[in-house]
Amino acid sequence: MQSALADSIPVGLMSRYNIPVDRFYGRQMDVVTRPDRTHVHSDRRCGARPSARPREARRARFDADIASRMCGCCRVETVTADNSLSDVLVDLVSLCELLAEEAEEAESREEPAYVPDFLGPNFNWDHWRTLQTELSQTAHGLQAHPWLHDWARSTLERAVACVERRCREQQSIIETALLHQATVELQQVGATTQSARIWQEWRQRQDSTDSTSPDYAAYALSARLQLSDRDTAHAGAESVEVSVRLPPLGSDPDACTAVEPLSLWETTAIVAYTTSADWIRGIVTLAAPPIIAQELLNPARALDIFHHPSGAGRKPPPSPAQ
Repeated sequence: MQSALADSIPVGLMSRYNIPVDRFYGRQMDVVTRPDRTHVHSDRRCGARPSARPREARRARFDADIASRMCGCCRVETVTADNSLSDVLVDLVSLCELLAEEAEEAESREEPAYVPDFLGPNFNWDHWRTLQTELSQTAHGLQAHPWLHDWARSTLERAVACVERRCREQQSIIETALLHQATVELQQVGATTQSARIWQEWRQRQDSTDSTSPDYAAYALSARLQLSDRDTAHAGAESVEVSVRLPPLGSDPDACTAVEPLSLWETTAIVAYTTSADWIRGIVTLAAPPIIAQELLNPARALDIFHHPSGAGRKPPPSPAQ
Protein backbone atom coordinates (compact mmCIF):
# COMPACT_ATOMS: atom_id res chain seq x y z
CA MET A 1 0.00 0.00 0.00
CA GLN A 2 1.40 3.36 -1.00
CA SER A 3 2.08 5.69 1.91
CA ALA A 4 0.84 9.28 1.87
CA LEU A 5 3.30 12.06 1.04
CA ALA A 6 3.32 15.73 1.94
CA ASP A 7 2.83 18.18 -0.91
CA SER A 8 3.16 21.95 -0.88
CA ILE A 9 0.54 23.46 -3.19
CA PRO A 10 1.36 26.87 -4.78
CA VAL A 11 -2.07 28.46 -4.29
CA GLY A 12 -0.60 31.93 -4.72
CA LEU A 13 0.56 31.12 -8.24
CA MET A 14 -2.75 29.41 -9.00
CA SER A 15 -4.73 32.54 -8.16
CA ARG A 16 -2.95 34.56 -10.88
CA TYR A 17 -4.77 32.60 -13.56
CA ASN A 18 -7.99 31.80 -11.68
CA ILE A 19 -7.05 28.16 -11.18
CA PRO A 20 -9.50 27.03 -8.46
CA VAL A 21 -7.99 27.14 -4.97
CA ASP A 22 -11.15 26.59 -2.92
CA ARG A 23 -10.63 22.82 -2.90
CA PHE A 24 -7.68 23.46 -0.56
CA TYR A 25 -9.63 25.48 2.00
CA GLY A 26 -9.01 24.17 5.49
CA ARG A 27 -5.43 23.09 4.77
CA GLN A 28 -2.62 24.27 7.02
CA MET A 29 -0.23 26.99 5.86
CA ASP A 30 2.35 29.40 7.20
CA VAL A 31 1.05 32.97 7.33
CA VAL A 32 3.21 36.09 7.54
CA THR A 33 1.34 39.41 7.60
CA ARG A 34 1.94 43.10 8.08
CA PRO A 35 0.47 44.77 11.18
CA ASP A 36 -2.50 45.99 9.14
CA ARG A 37 -2.98 42.38 7.90
CA THR A 38 -3.66 43.58 4.34
CA HIS A 39 -1.25 41.16 2.68
CA VAL A 40 -0.55 37.50 3.35
CA HIS A 41 2.70 35.67 2.63
CA SER A 42 4.03 32.19 3.30
CA ASP A 43 7.66 33.04 2.70
CA ARG A 44 9.42 35.31 5.20
CA ARG A 45 11.97 36.15 2.50
CA CYS A 46 9.42 37.06 -0.16
CA GLY A 47 10.70 39.95 -2.24
CA ALA A 48 7.19 41.32 -2.65
CA ARG A 49 6.86 41.72 1.10
CA PRO A 50 7.74 45.14 2.67
CA SER A 51 10.78 44.76 4.90
CA ALA A 52 10.63 47.85 7.11
CA ARG A 53 7.75 46.87 9.39
CA PRO A 54 7.39 44.09 11.95
CA ARG A 55 5.24 41.14 10.89
CA GLU A 56 3.11 38.50 12.49
CA ALA A 57 4.03 34.90 11.72
CA ARG A 58 1.60 32.12 12.56
CA ARG A 59 0.05 28.86 11.43
CA ALA A 60 -3.41 29.12 9.94
CA ARG A 61 -5.98 27.27 7.93
CA PHE A 62 -6.34 28.41 4.36
CA ASP A 63 -9.71 30.06 3.69
CA ALA A 64 -11.43 32.55 1.39
CA ASP A 65 -10.23 35.53 3.42
CA ILE A 66 -6.59 34.50 3.10
CA ALA A 67 -7.10 33.66 -0.57
CA SER A 68 -8.30 37.21 -1.24
CA ARG A 69 -5.13 38.71 0.27
CA MET A 70 -2.41 36.18 -0.57
CA CYS A 71 0.83 36.80 -2.40
CA GLY A 72 2.20 34.59 -5.16
CA CYS A 73 4.53 33.00 -2.61
CA CYS A 74 1.65 31.45 -0.66
CA ARG A 75 1.49 27.66 -0.34
CA VAL A 76 -0.71 25.25 1.57
CA GLU A 77 0.14 21.82 2.85
CA THR A 78 -1.72 18.70 1.84
CA VAL A 79 -1.21 14.94 1.85
CA THR A 80 -1.56 12.94 -1.35
CA ALA A 81 -0.77 9.50 -2.71
CA ASP A 82 2.13 11.13 -4.56
CA ASN A 83 3.73 14.55 -4.52
CA SER A 84 3.27 15.37 -8.20
CA LEU A 85 0.41 17.87 -7.93
CA SER A 86 2.59 20.83 -6.99
CA ASP A 87 4.88 20.15 -9.97
CA VAL A 88 1.89 19.88 -12.31
CA LEU A 89 0.50 23.17 -11.03
CA VAL A 90 3.84 24.92 -11.54
CA ASP A 91 3.94 23.55 -15.11
CA LEU A 92 0.38 24.75 -15.72
CA VAL A 93 1.19 28.23 -14.41
CA SER A 94 4.28 28.34 -16.64
CA LEU A 95 2.11 27.44 -19.63
CA CYS A 96 -0.39 30.15 -18.68
CA GLU A 97 2.46 32.67 -18.49
CA LEU A 98 3.63 31.71 -21.97
CA LEU A 99 0.09 32.12 -23.30
CA ALA A 100 -0.16 35.53 -21.66
CA GLU A 101 2.95 36.55 -23.58
CA GLU A 102 1.41 35.18 -26.77
CA ALA A 103 -1.74 37.22 -26.14
CA GLU A 104 0.31 40.41 -25.70
CA GLU A 105 2.17 39.69 -28.93
CA ALA A 106 -1.12 39.06 -30.74
CA GLU A 107 -2.47 42.42 -29.54
CA SER A 108 0.58 44.21 -30.93
CA ARG A 109 -0.16 42.68 -34.32
CA GLU A 110 -3.47 44.51 -34.37
CA GLU A 111 -1.75 47.90 -34.21
CA PRO A 112 -1.92 49.79 -37.53
CA ALA A 113 1.82 50.46 -37.50
CA TYR A 114 2.82 46.88 -36.73
CA VAL A 115 5.30 45.40 -39.18
CA PRO A 116 6.53 41.85 -38.57
CA ASP A 117 10.29 41.66 -38.56
CA PHE A 118 10.97 37.97 -38.97
CA LEU A 119 14.66 38.60 -39.55
CA GLY A 120 15.09 41.00 -36.66
CA PRO A 121 16.93 40.21 -33.42
CA ASN A 122 13.69 39.85 -31.45
CA PHE A 123 12.21 37.09 -33.60
CA ASN A 124 12.38 33.80 -31.74
CA TRP A 125 12.85 31.05 -34.29
CA ASP A 126 12.47 28.23 -31.83
CA HIS A 127 9.58 29.54 -29.74
CA TRP A 128 7.26 26.86 -31.09
CA ARG A 129 9.51 24.27 -29.44
CA THR A 130 9.28 26.01 -26.06
CA LEU A 131 5.50 26.16 -26.34
CA GLN A 132 5.16 22.57 -27.54
CA THR A 133 7.42 21.15 -24.83
CA GLU A 134 5.58 23.02 -22.07
CA LEU A 135 2.22 21.98 -23.55
CA SER A 136 3.16 18.31 -23.79
CA GLN A 137 4.70 18.16 -20.33
CA THR A 138 1.76 19.93 -18.72
CA ALA A 139 -0.88 17.84 -20.49
CA HIS A 140 0.88 14.62 -19.48
CA GLY A 141 0.97 15.63 -15.82
CA LEU A 142 -2.67 16.72 -15.83
CA GLN A 143 -3.83 13.22 -16.71
CA ALA A 144 -3.37 12.17 -13.07
CA HIS A 145 -5.60 15.01 -11.83
CA PRO A 146 -8.96 14.99 -13.65
CA TRP A 147 -10.38 18.01 -11.79
CA LEU A 148 -7.41 20.11 -12.89
CA HIS A 149 -7.42 18.71 -16.41
CA ASP A 150 -11.07 19.73 -16.81
CA TRP A 151 -10.24 23.28 -15.76
CA ALA A 152 -7.18 23.41 -18.04
CA ARG A 153 -8.89 22.06 -21.16
CA SER A 154 -9.36 25.50 -22.74
CA THR A 155 -5.80 26.45 -21.80
CA LEU A 156 -4.44 23.40 -23.59
CA GLU A 157 -6.54 24.23 -26.65
CA ARG A 158 -5.16 27.76 -26.73
CA ALA A 159 -1.63 26.41 -26.40
CA VAL A 160 -2.18 24.07 -29.35
CA ALA A 161 -3.39 27.01 -31.45
CA CYS A 162 -0.32 29.04 -30.51
CA VAL A 163 2.05 26.23 -31.46
CA GLU A 164 0.24 25.89 -34.79
CA ARG A 165 0.53 29.62 -35.46
CA ARG A 166 4.20 29.75 -34.56
CA CYS A 167 4.95 26.80 -36.83
CA ARG A 168 3.08 28.33 -39.76
CA GLU A 169 4.96 31.56 -39.16
CA GLN A 170 8.31 29.83 -39.29
CA GLN A 171 7.28 27.60 -42.18
CA SER A 172 6.49 30.66 -44.28
CA ILE A 173 10.09 31.91 -44.14
CA ILE A 174 12.06 28.69 -44.49
CA GLU A 175 14.12 28.60 -47.65
CA THR A 176 13.60 25.01 -48.73
CA ALA A 177 16.14 25.32 -51.56
CA LEU A 178 18.85 25.87 -48.96
CA LEU A 179 17.49 23.01 -46.89
CA HIS A 180 17.53 20.69 -49.89
CA GLN A 181 21.06 21.74 -50.89
CA ALA A 182 22.31 21.21 -47.34
CA THR A 183 20.87 17.70 -47.41
CA VAL A 184 22.63 16.95 -50.68
CA GLU A 185 25.90 18.15 -49.13
CA LEU A 186 25.34 16.03 -46.04
CA GLN A 187 24.99 12.90 -48.12
CA GLN A 188 27.80 13.78 -50.52
CA VAL A 189 30.37 14.26 -47.76
CA GLY A 190 29.25 11.12 -45.99
CA ALA A 191 27.94 12.89 -42.90
CA THR A 192 25.16 10.35 -42.74
CA THR A 193 27.67 7.65 -41.84
CA GLN A 194 28.70 9.34 -38.58
CA SER A 195 28.25 7.00 -35.67
CA ALA A 196 25.20 7.02 -33.47
CA ARG A 197 27.55 7.67 -30.54
CA ILE A 198 28.46 11.11 -31.91
CA TRP A 199 24.78 12.04 -32.26
CA GLN A 200 23.94 10.63 -28.84
CA GLU A 201 26.71 12.59 -27.14
CA TRP A 202 25.58 15.80 -28.81
CA ARG A 203 21.90 15.30 -28.00
CA GLN A 204 22.70 14.59 -24.35
CA ARG A 205 24.91 17.64 -23.93
CA GLN A 206 24.11 20.12 -21.17
CA ASP A 207 25.55 23.21 -22.83
CA SER A 208 22.90 25.20 -24.65
CA THR A 209 25.57 27.30 -26.39
CA ASP A 210 26.95 24.30 -28.28
CA SER A 211 25.18 24.46 -31.62
CA THR A 212 27.81 22.45 -33.49
CA SER A 213 25.71 19.38 -34.15
CA PRO A 214 27.13 16.76 -36.54
CA ASP A 215 25.23 18.40 -39.41
CA TYR A 216 25.79 22.02 -38.39
CA ALA A 217 28.46 22.77 -40.99
CA ALA A 218 26.10 21.84 -43.84
CA TYR A 219 23.22 23.92 -42.52
CA ALA A 220 24.59 26.79 -40.47
CA LEU A 221 22.79 29.60 -38.70
CA SER A 222 23.06 31.94 -41.68
CA ALA A 223 21.03 29.55 -43.84
CA ARG A 224 17.79 30.28 -42.04
CA LEU A 225 18.27 34.03 -42.26
CA GLN A 226 17.79 34.24 -46.02
CA LEU A 227 14.26 35.24 -46.91
CA SER A 228 13.19 34.60 -50.50
CA ASP A 229 10.46 32.90 -52.51
CA ARG A 230 9.64 29.35 -51.45
CA ASP A 231 11.53 26.78 -53.47
CA THR A 232 9.46 25.00 -56.09
CA ALA A 233 12.17 22.97 -57.80
CA HIS A 234 11.20 19.82 -55.93
CA ALA A 235 7.48 20.50 -55.56
CA GLY A 236 6.60 17.87 -58.15
CA ALA A 237 8.70 15.11 -56.60
CA GLU A 238 6.84 12.30 -54.91
CA SER A 239 6.83 12.90 -51.18
CA VAL A 240 7.56 10.40 -48.44
CA GLU A 241 5.40 10.43 -45.32
CA VAL A 242 7.02 9.99 -41.94
CA SER A 243 5.96 10.70 -38.36
CA VAL A 244 8.44 12.04 -35.83
CA ARG A 245 8.04 12.04 -32.06
CA LEU A 246 9.53 15.30 -30.83
CA PRO A 247 11.93 14.96 -27.90
CA PRO A 248 11.38 17.46 -25.07
CA LEU A 249 13.80 20.30 -24.56
CA GLY A 250 16.51 19.56 -22.04
CA SER A 251 18.03 21.96 -19.54
CA ASP A 252 21.48 22.91 -18.39
CA PRO A 253 22.71 21.91 -14.89
CA ASP A 254 21.15 25.07 -13.43
CA ALA A 255 17.81 24.40 -15.19
CA CYS A 256 17.90 27.96 -16.49
CA THR A 257 18.47 27.52 -20.22
CA ALA A 258 16.65 25.20 -22.59
CA VAL A 259 18.86 22.77 -24.49
CA GLU A 260 17.56 21.70 -27.91
CA PRO A 261 18.25 18.00 -28.61
CA LEU A 262 17.28 18.46 -32.27
CA SER A 263 19.74 19.99 -34.71
CA LEU A 264 18.98 23.12 -36.71
CA TRP A 265 18.65 21.06 -39.89
CA GLU A 266 16.21 18.67 -38.16
CA THR A 267 13.92 21.35 -36.71
CA THR A 268 13.89 23.19 -40.03
CA ALA A 269 13.05 20.02 -41.98
CA ILE A 270 10.31 19.08 -39.52
CA VAL A 271 8.63 22.50 -39.68
CA ALA A 272 9.07 22.91 -43.44
CA TYR A 273 7.21 19.72 -44.37
CA THR A 274 4.71 19.31 -41.52
CA THR A 275 1.26 18.27 -42.74
CA SER A 276 -0.42 17.43 -39.43
CA ALA A 277 0.51 17.10 -35.78
CA ASP A 278 -0.65 15.97 -32.38
CA TRP A 279 1.17 18.66 -30.45
CA ILE A 280 0.14 17.34 -27.05
CA ARG A 281 1.62 13.91 -27.76
CA GLY A 282 4.45 15.55 -29.64
CA ILE A 283 3.96 13.57 -32.87
CA VAL A 284 4.41 15.42 -36.16
CA THR A 285 3.64 13.93 -39.58
CA LEU A 286 5.63 15.15 -42.57
CA ALA A 287 5.32 14.78 -46.31
CA ALA A 288 8.90 15.45 -47.36
CA PRO A 289 10.97 15.01 -50.51
CA PRO A 290 12.67 11.59 -50.56
CA ILE A 291 16.12 12.99 -49.83
CA ILE A 292 14.86 14.84 -46.75
CA ALA A 293 12.94 11.82 -45.47
CA GLN A 294 15.96 9.58 -46.07
CA GLU A 295 18.17 11.84 -43.99
CA LEU A 296 15.63 12.06 -41.17
CA LEU A 297 15.41 8.26 -41.17
CA ASN A 298 19.19 7.92 -41.01
CA PRO A 299 19.83 5.44 -38.15
CA ALA A 300 22.80 7.47 -36.91
CA ARG A 301 20.44 10.30 -35.96
CA ALA A 302 18.45 7.92 -33.76
CA LEU A 303 15.29 9.99 -34.07
CA ASP A 304 12.03 8.51 -32.85
CA ILE A 305 10.64 8.34 -36.36
CA PHE A 306 8.18 6.12 -38.22
CA HIS A 307 8.00 5.66 -41.98
CA HIS A 308 4.58 5.24 -43.64
CA PRO A 309 5.38 2.81 -46.48
CA SER A 310 2.08 3.30 -48.29
CA GLY A 311 1.77 7.03 -47.75
CA ALA A 312 -1.13 8.83 -46.14
CA GLY A 313 -3.69 7.28 -43.91
CA ARG A 314 -1.32 5.52 -41.53
CA LYS A 315 -1.45 6.43 -37.86
CA PRO A 316 1.77 7.26 -35.95
CA PRO A 317 3.07 4.70 -33.46
CA PRO A 318 1.40 4.75 -30.04
CA SER A 319 3.02 6.68 -27.25
CA PRO A 320 5.03 4.56 -24.80
CA ALA A 321 3.03 6.18 -22.01
CA GLN A 322 -0.26 4.89 -23.42
